[in-house]
Amino acid sequence: MLRKHLHETYMMTQKLFVKNIDYALKANDNARRTITVKKGNQIVAVVLTSHTIEQVDNEIERLEAAHQEDQFKIKKLKKQNEILQARLDLQNKISNKDDFPFN
Repeated sequence: MLRKHLHETYMMTQKLFVKNIDYALKANDNARRTITVKKGNQIVAVVLTSHTIEQVDNEIERLEAAHQEDQFKIKKLKKQNEILQARLDLQNKISNKDDFPFN
């Protein structure tokens, strides 16, 4: 989700990256981009800028709020389900003619 908005790809050697790390950090902080260091297909390191951390925090807060809402809805639906199950059991007992105690 954040990846497509916060990443641009540049190819460079490890030596060049280490040599220019200060520039890369400053430029990416100004550009509000994340630095991802890969070796082959594996991610070796991820350097987050302050803007990226802020966006990640906002996204986490949004997801936590949505999760709490979902938990409340689930709790409410479980109560409704129990009530409906009790009604169904009662209706089955009433409709079962063999179950009447005073025949």
